[in-house]
Amino acid sequence: MSLGSEGVGQGTRGGAGEKGVKGNKGACRLRIGSWNIGTLMGKSIELAKILQKRKDNIACVQETRWIGSKPRDTDGYKLWYSRVTKGKNGVDILVDMELRESMVEVKRVNDRLMTIKLVVGECTLNVVSVYAPQAGLDEEVKKRF
Repeated sequence: MSLGSEGVGQGTRGGAGEKGVKGNKGACRLRIGSWNIGTLMGKSIELAKILQKRKDNIACVQETRWIGSKPRDTDGYKLWYSRVTKGKNGVDILVDMELRESMVEVKRVNDRLMTIKLVVGECTLNVVSVYAPQAGLDEEVKKRF
């Protein structure tokens, strides 16, 4: 499993990321990652520890297979997930506890697409977690996606 992160944006949120970027008074770094985890069952604490170690503020996680859409607290992160039936697929978004107060909207489109909206300082940030159909699936499934 590999987790990728990118530093983006700037805001006035205290305590997150690396402050004091030269020439940007009050700027901070926001780390966002994406991970195809295969299954999150029994691994949510492990995932949260990895995210904390990497200092990721937000993580989009695909193929989690949890059923439902109830938000959960997970060892320093708030987890939103979207999955209707058993099987594959499922998308989640984890947001660190400091940023969760910035959440203004969660849209669970289906088991392959989910978005959240945050207001950080004077900026609005839209984060999308997507799990696209893979090569082995029927062409009709890909077209509908």
